[in-house]
Amino acid sequence: MLTQTYVPVPGTADHVVLVSGASPVFDLAEAFHDVFDAVKSTFRFV
Repeated sequence: MLTQTYVPVPGTADHVVLVSGASPVFDLAEAFHDVFDAVKSTFRFV
């Protein structure tokens, strides 16, 4: 299972950060997707 999210860089028109998460446990793919989404939601530029 692989999930990828592009996060736009503030103040730019053409830069993004690629946030990726992977797990080999297909039976838990949905749960891992939720975990990766929660981690991604904490991403901040400082």
